[in-house]
Amino acid sequence: MAGGAEGPRAAEKFAKSTGRSMVIAGLLAGALTGCTSAAAPDGTGSAGAAPPSSCSAVTPVATSAALPAGRYDAGCRQGQTDAKVFDPMKQVISLDPLFIRDNFSGSATPQFDGAVQWMKDPFFVRAGRTVTVTVAPDQQRSVGLVAEYGAREGNTSITFTACPASVTPYTWWPGGFLVHGGDAVCMRLTVAVAGAEGVRKPVIPAGDIACPASW
Repeated sequence: MAGGAEGPRAAEKFAKSTGRSMVIAGLLAGALTGCTSAAAPDGTGSAGAAPPSSCSAVTPVATSAALPAGRYDAGCRQGQTDAKVFDPMKQVISLDPLFIRDNFSGSATPQFDGAVQWMKDPFFVRAGRTVTVTVAPDQQRSVGLVAEYGAREGNTSITFTACPASVTPYTWWPGGFLVHGGDAVCMRLTVAVAGAEGVRKPVIPAGDIACPASW
């Protein structure tokens, strides 16, 4: 009889101990993840059902922009078509059928956004053409290409596909270049045109620095 009574008591102690351990584990998990259990609005819940949880994401403190990401496809739908008055002979870096609006290269000072130099030089491509621009491999951790509004880190390579001539003679994409750090840099790029052999290797100055035309 004593042994029979001790069995239920031991089970009860084990259940209470296990319950406390689970509660402690749950509190620790909540502290680490930002998640806390919340009771049902009316204080009730179905038997055996776990209460709903409420998680608040912990936002990391950013000290600098992210490193350039990988490849990005900038198609006709991502581009702008109001370029009917665009003149490929004025204030551009001409890599026909690609044209880069030259706002900041050479003597101009790029805009600074934290620890990043931001050069707003939009890209224009002739109707129906596809061009891929890629940052030189050894600069891909510090130089980013931008072809969309609101980009923070840029891309190491962008493929531009222009709309057909029936839509616009040139498609253009907002953006330009992001250079991590405050030093003037000779940005080295490769430009490959779909359907054409070989690649061009232009060099574009970021800041007041003398650079060769190609590399």
